Amino acid sequence: MEQSLQITDIGINGDGIARLEGGEVVFVPFAAKGDLLLADVTKDTDGQYRAKINSILVKSPNRMTPPCRHFGICAGCALQHINQNTYQDFKIGQVASALSKCGVAMPHDFQSIFIPHGTRRRANFACRVTKGNAIIGFHERRSPNIRNVPDCLLITEELRTAMEALRPFLPDIIGEGQKADIMIQCIEGQTEIGITGKIAPGWEAQQALSDALRAMNASRISMRARDFEPYEMLLEEKPYFKRFDSLLVNLAPCAFLQPSEEGELALTKCVMDGAGGAIRIADLFCGNGTFTGPLMDRDIVAADNAPDAIASLQKAGVRAEVRNLFKEPYTAYDLEDRDCVILDPPRAGASAQVRMLTESNVQKIVYVSCAPQSFAKDAADLIYSGYSLNKLTLVDQFIWSSHTEIVGVFERT
Repeated sequence: MEQSLQITDIGINGDGIARLEGGEVVFVPFAAKGDLLLADVTKDTDGQYRAKINSILVKSPNRMTPPCRHFGICAGCALQHINQNTYQDFKIGQVASALSKCGVAMPHDFQSIFIPHGTRRRANFACRVTKGNAIIGFHERRSPNIRNVPDCLLITEELRTAMEALRPFLPDIIGEGQKADIMIQCIEGQTEIGITGKIAPGWEAQQALSDALRAMNASRISMRARDFEPYEMLLEEKPYFKRFDSLLVNLAPCAFLQPSEEGELALTKCVMDGAGGAIRIADLFCGNGTFTGPLMDRDIVAADNAPDAIASLQKAGVRAEVRNLFKEPYTAYDLEDRDCVILDPPRAGASAQVRMLTESNVQKIVYVSCAPQSFAKDAADLIYSGYSLNKLTLVDQFIWSSHTEIVGVFERT
């Protein structure tokens, strides 16, 4: 049913928020705060009202023309339609709101770093082969359809070149009528490819994989059957190294790295500044060593529940161990000789490890988070136990999305 909607705010996922006459909340994609719209309102199976814009009666001053011609169809971006100042205010507001809901005040020392577009060096592309042609790009919004995005504004030119170079080999690799997800990562002049799905049967697919590897001058191609499984190497032309300051790591297949070099450098600087003069450091949820590397001149130990990543770090000379920090967090006893802990957990946060830290004498905690909501919950626990949140930095490298990263520095008071 078409209704007139006044957009009063932007929600956590980037959708506009309006209310019906009865007070029910309606989420409106691609709306800007201040818009007056005519929109079709429907109710989801989960009981949530959503709307599709038919026309804009009064355009918000916060609006701008989206820079990408695919915006609104491609599901890769959600916030290209609002101007830069409004966009930045939205990101900062998301962090402040998450903290406020958990009773955590924004520290006086707050900074924000906004990474420019065109810097993403790794991406997961969707692919479908039809009539001998490969569509490689991103899913359309709320649709299984896949859209070619040859001029995507998020990715680096190196990544774009690799995507296009792989395209002609995909019909033979995947097979007619088949789909797969393709991860391409371009790091320090090296390229690797990871395929999630199935390889077509027959020698043609094997030959196409080999030809693609050489034509692209790529380091390796790996695959897995489904998401969250580890990748297995199919072909390797040369090792795939990543340097983290003085640490050189031979990475496991399709190892997770920060999406942009600029974002990695910004986060690393925040961590180094936060650690200050600390000498005995534990890097927990260390991943592939992004923050371990710059601290190799100190007494550092590292842990993560990723065997491949830990094996690579151990081979590079890092004192690292495989440990599930959700089920077996470092205890106060484990940390009694540490004066600083770095945390970089996944989106769920680090509640179990934080509980152990509240019982410890660790003087400083540098917490890197890609989810302000879980960060805020953990921050509240730390503050209640005697830590203070002295500094917070927002690093926005998920451009035009509703996601953001933050780095908080906590100290025992």
